[in-house]
Amino acid sequence: MTKEEALAALAGIRTPIVYDAVEKYELQPRTDGLMDTSIRSLLPGLGPMVGYATTAKIAGEYPAVEGDRSIEWKDLWSYVQQAPGPNVMVVQDLDQPPGKCCAWGDMSASIFLRLGAVGAVTNGGVRDLPEVEALGFQLFGPSPVVGHGHTHWVEMNTPVKIGSLLVYPGDLLHGDEHGVMVIPGEIDLPELVTFIAKFLASEKTVIDYCKGPDFEVDQVMELILQHGERTERR
Repeated sequence: MTKEEALAALAGIRTPIVYDAVEKYELQPRTDGLMDTSIRSLLPGLGPMVGYATTAKIAGEYPAVEGDRSIEWKDLWSYVQQAPGPNVMVVQDLDQPPGKCCAWGDMSASIFLRLGAVGAVTNGGVRDLPEVEALGFQLFGPSPVVGHGHTHWVEMNTPVKIGSLLVYPGDLLHGDEHGVMVIPGEIDLPELVTFIAKFLASEKTVIDYCKGPDFEVDQVMELILQHGERTERR
C-alpha cells in the first residue's frame, strides 16, 4: 500500500476509530492531539476529512491600516498550491472574540479546492454552508456567521492554535462529526491502515457477541480482555 492509498483509506474511516488505533502506539498522552469541543464539523454529511495542515492567521473586526501585518490572497494561494496535498487550511482568527470576520464561503471554497485543499478548520466564522457542501469542501469551526467583516490575512505557514490545540504546518489532520485530531508524524500510514482493519475485526467480536442470543457479563469481559491483547502493539 502506498502512502497515497493509505490517505485515501483514512478518508473512509471515522475519526474515533483512528484515535483508538493511534492510542495503541502510546506516543503521547491520551488527551493530546485533539481539538476541544468548540470545534465541530459544520458539514457532517461529507464524511471524514484527512489532509496536511497549511496554516494561516486572520483578523477582521476592523479594517487593516498602514503598518499592520498583511498577506495578499495571491501569496496565500501560492503557498497552498505548492504544499504537499491533500491539504487542510487551518486558520486562527486573532480577533477577540473570534468570529467578527469570515474567510470561508462558497467563493473561497471553490478557489482552495482547485489549489488542493479538501477543507478548512478555524476558530472563526464560516458561511454559505449549502453551497460549500455541494462543492464537497469540509468546514470545521464553532458556528456559521452572516458577514465577512474586514477579513485580512496576517500570517501564513506558522503554528496556529485552534480549539486549544497547537497545529504546525504539515501536521496530518483527521476529522469528522466527532471532532478533529492530529495523527502523529511518527506513524507509518500504510501500517496504520492495516492495524485499523485488525482493530475493527477484533472489536467486532465483542459487538457481535452482544447481538447474539446469549449474554453473560463474564463472557463479555473475557472478550474485551482478548480484544485488548489482540490489539496490543509489541
